[in-house]
Amino acid sequence: MANQKNQHLLNHLQNADFRDAGSRIVIPVDDGRLRPVYTINPGGWRAVAAEIFEAASDPIMWLPDTNVVLLDQAEAVWTSLRLAAIGRAFGSVLLTGVVYEESKAWLEDPFHHKERARDLQEALSGGTWARLLLLDKNSKHFSAIAGYISLLRLRRMITQPVTTDGLTLLGTDPALKSETMNAIGNQIGARAQGLAKKGRVDIERSGSVNITDEAHCLMAIANALVTGTDSIILTADEDFLEIFWKAQWFLDTHYRAWLAAKLIAAGKYGNPVGTCVDEQGNFDGPITLYRRYTNHLREVLPASYRRVFVGVIYVAPDGSIHRLGFSFEREMTGMLETRSATKGRCTDLFDNQNIHVDLGPINPGRSGMFMGIGVDAGNWRTFNDTKCFLSSLDVVHVMNCQERYTVG
Repeated sequence: MANQKNQHLLNHLQNADFRDAGSRIVIPVDDGRLRPVYTINPGGWRAVAAEIFEAASDPIMWLPDTNVVLLDQAEAVWTSLRLAAIGRAFGSVLLTGVVYEESKAWLEDPFHHKERARDLQEALSGGTWARLLLLDKNSKHFSAIAGYISLLRLRRMITQPVTTDGLTLLGTDPALKSETMNAIGNQIGARAQGLAKKGRVDIERSGSVNITDEAHCLMAIANALVTGTDSIILTADEDFLEIFWKAQWFLDTHYRAWLAAKLIAAGKYGNPVGTCVDEQGNFDGPITLYRRYTNHLREVLPASYRRVFVGVIYVAPDGSIHRLGFSFEREMTGMLETRSATKGRCTDLFDNQNIHVDLGPINPGRSGMFMGIGVDAGNWRTFNDTKCFLSSLDVVHVMNCQERYTVG
């Protein structure tokens, strides 16, 4: 039975209805390093509360989503969170700034769960069992995190006009909602449709897209990388599974690119094997190609590293508990610093050129797998008054991830 549950992610991604079109499945040798894990078990919120209580001796930080802050069924969870903080200097709960803003009206004037609101307000004010986690604009990682939030946000914007003739990225008329949603399903995948539909509804209601979930997820990951503290997001919103999956894929892929760039610059990959021109316009000019030694670029990973686990616990309406997690490496903060300093590149070793270790839809016209170095095409975006450059190839990947994963 346990093995069957552990196979859920494999079955999920092998189902054409739930896999982005064109995904390439690469399963490396499983040594437990840099791999996502996904399981489903019964139990509901009471089982989650018991899990939090049992893990009280472990220095885990719990990051509830707004829905968990307000949810009736989560009462036992809040009791466990308070108990888990006993004897711990830094408490057990981190409330991100975006969740705090969404919960602020209820915290100041609760219409229900008044004791929960009072206890949480007192904890936040005193810095006891719950603390506020804010985006620090002065952080050397801020620009990179802002860029990832802006990148993930695009999945909610795909129903909107982007071309000069008012069509969507997929070439459909945004006024034709059914046609656009069908195009998203056919060209990108069923997994993309949910976020796209929610983004369209946000824009119709308020004129802008709500990216609280993306910000909450990236803040949780960034804080864990900086502090080295295992962290788990608690949510009743299934979107977090998809958002977290994309986020870990990007950080893992860009981490390997950052590491590979250093080896290329040091001559460890020898001379380039050639160049190619991307006819799809993802680069300004030719791409210099280097052959990859392994599909999963395991050779670039450092022998010495520090793990930190970040996960999502999603409790579905039927009470099933979905756990999706990833063991990040704290050395990824170096990659974040580089992306912040360069406003969106994984390296600063090749003048204004970037490195991509997954060329996605670009076919160099040769057998084998390659890394490419070239000048990115793309667009500037602004998040929280910070300008971020989103490369065209990263945009392709956020829409159509060439997802790697392992089983277990």
